[in-house]
Amino acid sequence: AAGLDAIVAQDSSFDPRHFISGARSAYEMIVLAFANGDRRALKDLLSSEVYESFEAVIKDREKHEQKTETRFVSIDKAELVNAEARDRAAQLTVRFVSQMISVTRDKAGAIVDGNPDKVADITDVWTFARDTSSRDPNWKLVGTGSAA
Repeated sequence: AAGLDAIVAQDSSFDPRHFISGARSAYEMIVLAFANGDRRALKDLLSSEVYESFEAVIKDREKHEQKTETRFVSIDKAELVNAEARDRAAQLTVRFVSQMISVTRDKAGAIVDGNPDKVADITDVWTFARDTSSRDPNWKLVGTGSAA
């Protein structure tokens, strides 16, 4: 709560419910853009450090002529687990619990990872940040992790 108060003190227009709604949309967009190798979409949504790590995986898939197919079944939960404001930077950490189907295939179509018929339970912990002094209202993904 103190972290949220600090963010509101820096940005009076901040609304946690609106943020969570946007974070859910961003989560789905980022996961699908990553699966599709859509660098342009990712560049706008990720910090440069996260983009570089995502792009390295995309390049590796391209080098091995692999394609990933990801389909969301549901996003069951998106909850704020941490909030902090430092200087003019606001950071919010969200735990997403989702169900998705994901499979990676080689150029012949053989499965190299995942299962096209199995719904996987996924828990991701992502941190978003934005400069509260900036006119740009968009948050960028600055950290990713997964949780059991």
